[in-house]
Amino acid sequence: MFFNNPEEFESFLKPVGGDTNIRPVKGSSFNAEICMKRLNHVGLFSISANSFKVIKEPQQDFFGLTIPLSSPFTTTESGKDQSYYSKSAHMLLPGRSFNLSAHQNCHFLVSNFFINPINDYSNRLLQSDAQLNLDKSPDIPLASHSGSLLLSSVARAWSALNNEESVSDITLNELEDDLMSSLVLYSSLDNDSKYLKQESLYRLGRAEEYIRENLKNTITRDQLAEVSGSSIRTLSRAFEKKYGFGPKAFIKKCRLNSAYLELLSSVDEMTTVTQIAVEYGFKHIGKFAIEYKKTFGESPSTSLIK
Repeated sequence: MFFNNPEEFESFLKPVGGDTNIRPVKGSSFNAEICMKRLNHVGLFSISANSFKVIKEPQQDFFGLTIPLSSPFTTTESGKDQSYYSKSAHMLLPGRSFNLSAHQNCHFLVSNFFINPINDYSNRLLQSDAQLNLDKSPDIPLASHSGSLLLSSVARAWSALNNEESVSDITLNELEDDLMSSLVLYSSLDNDSKYLKQESLYRLGRAEEYIRENLKNTITRDQLAEVSGSSIRTLSRAFEKKYGFGPKAFIKKCRLNSAYLELLSSVDEMTTVTQIAVEYGFKHIGKFAIEYKKTFGESPSTSLIK
């Protein structure tokens, strides 16, 4: 739906976003489009606007994941500004205020996980009475293991909900289960110090940083060994211990995630699936399309035209 009145936009968003104050960043012109979908316990919506500012007072209703799809957006918390680009997402926690601004041609995808259902689900999944623990940095690296799981889950759910073909209740329930489990795992699987020694964590982190900065370049085993200061055998064991797969599989997963975000956010009519696939090192386009659909629930060409 299209809106040129921010107050009408606020009313439309309220069922999944609660009370918000929405205005253009500059001037009085407001042009925004929203596509909203709803599962039983998760609300998903995408927003595109010429410029966009939303202020939300502290709430206790949901965890809100905001993924940038084109221009970056900036959040302000405790007087500090933090910008989010395509490689990271923002997590709004219950009890915290939300102040987001995007100056031009913004486009982002949001998933709101309602707090009571997600806490109940977390208790069942982890066999614990503890509340879901997400009291960490709001910055979620989308190339991290748990960040990647979240991105893939959101992508699959969003694709299914926007599919013109009918989707069964079983499929929708399983997609929601996947979404909620990914959020729970995000809250519990990033405690690396529990299962890796501090030195191994440091060396592994050096390798991960190098990979994320060079996704469109050649990445070899000897490069990873050099930047991490560790033998490739030791480094491979660290990847296996943390992620359950080796560095090559990690690189592939990061490249798929980046290709997804780039295709989804592309505004250049000349951009092609082949171009993006080749830029990220996928030489066999057919294999790329198969892996892409398996990961995100839709073909790369579908992501490109959204």
